[in-house]
Amino acid sequence: MGPGQRVIAELSVLEKALSKNDFTAEKGPLEAIVRSLRTMNLKSLEDLDLNTRGRLITTLLRVQRQSKPALPEAGAEAAAPEAGASTEAAPAEAPAAEGAAPAEGAAPAEGSAPAEAAPAKPAVDPAKEKYDGWVDVMSLVGRVWRAAGDADRSQAAFALSGREPTPEPAAPAREERAERPPRGDRPERGERRDRGERGERPPRGERPERGTAGERRDRPPRSERPERGERPPRGERPERAPMPELTGDWKEQATQLEGMGRTRDAARLHERNNSFADATRLFEAGGDLKSALRTALSGQDNDAARRLVGTLPAEQIGPTLEKAGAYELLMEHYVAKADFENVARLYERARQFDQAGLAYERANKLTLARKAYERARDLVSANRIRGLEVKALVERGDRLGAATLLVAVGQRREAVEVLSPLPPPKAFHFMQRLTLEDEAKELAQRELARAEQEQKPAGRARWLELLGDLTAAAETWTQAGRKDKALPLYEKLGGEHLPRAAQLAEELQQRDKAIALYTQLNDSAGLERAKALPEAPATPPAGSQPEAADDAESAASPTENASSAGEQESQ
Repeated sequence: MGPGQRVIAELSVLEKALSKNDFTAEKGPLEAIVRSLRTMNLKSLEDLDLNTRGRLITTLLRVQRQSKPALPEAGAEAAAPEAGASTEAAPAEAPAAEGAAPAEGAAPAEGSAPAEAAPAKPAVDPAKEKYDGWVDVMSLVGRVWRAAGDADRSQAAFALSGREPTPEPAAPAREERAERPPRGDRPERGERRDRGERGERPPRGERPERGTAGERRDRPPRSERPERGERPPRGERPERAPMPELTGDWKEQATQLEGMGRTRDAARLHERNNSFADATRLFEAGGDLKSALRTALSGQDNDAARRLVGTLPAEQIGPTLEKAGAYELLMEHYVAKADFENVARLYERARQFDQAGLAYERANKLTLARKAYERARDLVSANRIRGLEVKALVERGDRLGAATLLVAVGQRREAVEVLSPLPPPKAFHFMQRLTLEDEAKELAQRELARAEQEQKPAGRARWLELLGDLTAAAETWTQAGRKDKALPLYEKLGGEHLPRAAQLAEELQQRDKAIALYTQLNDSAGLERAKALPEAPATPPAGSQPEAADDAESAASPTENASSAGEQESQ
């Protein structure tokens, strides 16, 4: 079982003790959790896996929220030693009572009660025991937070317990090596030690002699070397003065601590009793600005919090305020930095989507702004932002993206207007990709009529092919002298058009294609003619190269042009 699994197992035991409000039973699992976490060497809570971290934070916060037992009165504490004295006297009288035991069968004297009938008074006050148990538990919670790498929560838990954090015990040292004999009793370096039962080592080949650079210089015997001077003793670290005995209620004790110069101890006392204003003042006087900010936020003193936020490094302000839940100050911080994207995220967390849309718009995040307006059901603003998105996409050259955005909300006419400036084949294929079939067909028919009017057979053939009229397209390609374009169309039509495809392949001297087609038609005469064709014609026959008129349109097919342009447009 790994350390994380042991932590989860001990958390289950701790939750059972927590349900009974038994402070004594809570100590054992807390100590076990401290031991498991120390072996993991955590730098922060984020190093734990998600399940263990969630269980640990939830359970520890529940333990930390337990009600603080009432502090026992001074009279009750003074009564405890007297009770202890009475119990200590009882064992001294016990031997005499044993020696004066009555004989067997003798009746006890009248008026005397059995020894079991007189119970001894408790030696420990239950109220004090419960209070001490609560203090121990809070101190252990602080140790758990410290072992988990959360210094802020650890300090808060130690302040709650009223105890100073103690250093964790060092890890157990390795086993010491076996004692070695004194240097004087060891054999000389040159002597061979007795190998015992291992026997003698077999002789090796002769080693080459060392050069002068490898020779070892002579060193004087150890006894003749000068002795080192004694190391000066290390100065003892001054121990921290123990907490002085304080009198009166907590306010008087805090005043006494402040008078002694222990401002942070006084601040913790004020914080423990929800006197956040004085705690902030004393923490700030003691130089603990992070704790001062925490108490200012707990006391909702925004003026002091704003002043203290300015003392933090810029990279720590956001995480510190978010961890403390001071979203109002966090909003002010982001606005001052003109970080409107994070401002919008805060509004989204508060489900104020209309304000989030405005913030995203100021951050020039148009897509996020439109989605925020849509969640706020502000259709007017959403349409306005969509218009800005379309304009930005068109300026960037992404007309396909702009048309996609318009088609998604049913604005088909506007999408066609966006695609209209593109070359007709490219616009036709974009319309087909956006399922604008009627609009694409209308565009194709319009371009076909224009090609017929301008007497461009190649352009007419292309639009017939795009409209799916392959027979007319193949005939038009043949009339235009582009047999190489007509051949694949006749082959695709099949059936009665295969003889025409075989004839065109023979005329274009495409030997392999002609052989395959004549074989499929079982035309032996045509097969013989195809086999007689040269395998690789030196010059392509007439009708296999694009004419000058076709170059004006495009030598490549419209499908290839449109698909490649569509890829560039979509990017």
